[in-house]
Amino acid sequence: MDFLEKLVKGVGVVVIALIIVVLLSIIGAYPTKWLVNYLFTPATLVALFGGPLTFWKALALSYVCASLFKGTTTEVKK
Repeated sequence: MDFLEKLVKGVGVVVIALIIVVLLSIIGAYPTKWLVNYLFTPATLVALFGGPLTFWKALALSYVCASLFKGTTTEVKK
């Protein structure tokens, strides 16, 4: 019975970890989705290419670009 209890406990930990990962993904994805839908309207696209751009739209665009296109770099030490 000891092996079965460890197995059930391990499966439970994995299921809880997967639920946490899914919830964190949803929490991160929906604000980005809403910002993209807010930003890429025809009026905003005209503003990006020559018209007046508001502070809030510029801030939202900065967040979207940083979250979608940010790369990771590692420094190699000799």
